[in-house]
Amino acid sequence: MTDFEHKKPLVSIGVFLHNEDRFLRESLASLQAQDYPNLEIVVSDNCSTDDTDEICRQMGQGDPRINYERQEQNIGVAANSFRVLERANGKYFMWASGHDLWSPNLVSACVVSLQEHPDAALAYASSSWIDLDGQPLDKESGWYDTRGMDPMVRFFVAFWGNLHPVLGLIRTEYLKNIAKLHACVGSDQIILAELALRGDFLHVPDASWSRREPRGKEFHKDKIKRYTSAEFGLTDGWLNRRLPLLRMPLEVIRAVFKSQFSVINKLAVIIALLPSFLVRYLAGRKS
Repeated sequence: MTDFEHKKPLVSIGVFLHNEDRFLRESLASLQAQDYPNLEIVVSDNCSTDDTDEICRQMGQGDPRINYERQEQNIGVAANSFRVLERANGKYFMWASGHDLWSPNLVSACVVSLQEHPDAALAYASSSWIDLDGQPLDKESGWYDTRGMDPMVRFFVAFWGNLHPVLGLIRTEYLKNIAKLHACVGSDQIILAELALRGDFLHVPDASWSRREPRGKEFHKDKIKRYTSAEFGLTDGWLNRRLPLLRMPLEVIRAVFKSQFSVINKLAVIIALLPSFLVRYLAGRKS
């Protein structure tokens, strides 16, 4: 590695896996093809029973950027995703699945954006949906950018926007300074709420991310059933089992209470949030 490459901040990509052998070679190759030089790919295999372990070991041979670990028992999706963050050494961090694809410039473009905007919390690429064969789906995601917004406005833009920024490039210290990453239904929304209280979300239009839909069309009840399954590990504790949708609003409100907002602004945000939770719930049931 050249001196110039050493000066670029280390980026950690956390790949959390469970039985992903169908698309894993393609996804790992997409991450290995990133044009950003100072990169580590932290992989955690959550006790897969397919060929995930073999594929990871094969693709890691000769590539010192891949740091592979296999869990000896299923610890749940949430704990496995937190595990790759715990092992990350980079200034910036990005979660990645074993079935998505990324343009070769995604990491480098997001790093440039974050370096140019030191107060931003994360940067993320334009996204599109693809099917099992890698063909575009007739499904729109949209994007948002909070540069120049008042922090309270920024918070609500992130609250109402889609969840794709959570899979963008994030300042690692911001993630590791969150008091507790919550293994519950709606954890992505909680993380985004915490990050929105820290800094801007930057959209990077020149990079792209293809998000694969591996399960086909799901309805609200299907998603809740999946999220509350033992495999996902999102319903530990009495409250999460009995009322799986309650934890998210409670944690978002707690994040606002802990924020740097004035007392008046905290009360205003919380009062506005209360009916918003109901609207989000009703809208989610239709999806």
